[in-house]
Amino acid sequence: MMAETHSKSEVSTTTSTATSPTYAAPKSSSGISLCLQYFKTGPGIVKLVELVMGILCMACAAPAWTKGTHWFLFVVVTAFVSTSIWCFIYLLNLKNAINLPIDWLLTELILTALFAVLYLIASIVQIISTVTKPRPPRRLKPFYLLSGVFGVFNMLTYAVGSFYLYRDWKDSHPQSSFSGPVLKRNP
Repeated sequence: MMAETHSKSEVSTTTSTATSPTYAAPKSSSGISLCLQYFKTGPGIVKLVELVMGILCMACAAPAWTKGTHWFLFVVVTAFVSTSIWCFIYLLNLKNAINLPIDWLLTELILTALFAVLYLIASIVQIISTVTKPRPPRRLKPFYLLSGVFGVFNMLTYAVGSFYLYRDWKDSHPQSSFSGPVLKRNP
């Protein structure tokens, strides 16, 4: 009898530690402070990889000669600026310093997932416009193809980042609004 209650308490402690978020910002400071611990975690490393891959995509597709490359650079630069802003938010611990009624994880999750989809579309457009159009000069075609390939890799990186954010959001919101009795009723 005593061993059973002991094993149940062990089980409950292991499940509570298994559902903790990937990164929890320090709650002790209420103001802006430098927080480098985030970039030592999985999501922080993924953000840094997204930035490096974005720089490679911009460097390879820099002189835009086709409409597909214009679209590709628009997506890359928009994602790069957004990811840079999120890195500064985590670096300066602004999520705890700013008291706004924002679900930070959900906002970041939606943006990261949106950029993963946009990167997929833009990379396909970049590769197809490079192969089928005679417009880009011959010296730029290998770089345009390489930028499309880097775009696919960055899309995968954004997908991994979306997975981390979804897992953290699901752990911080155990009761979702979609799990209520509304979905169980038949009209």
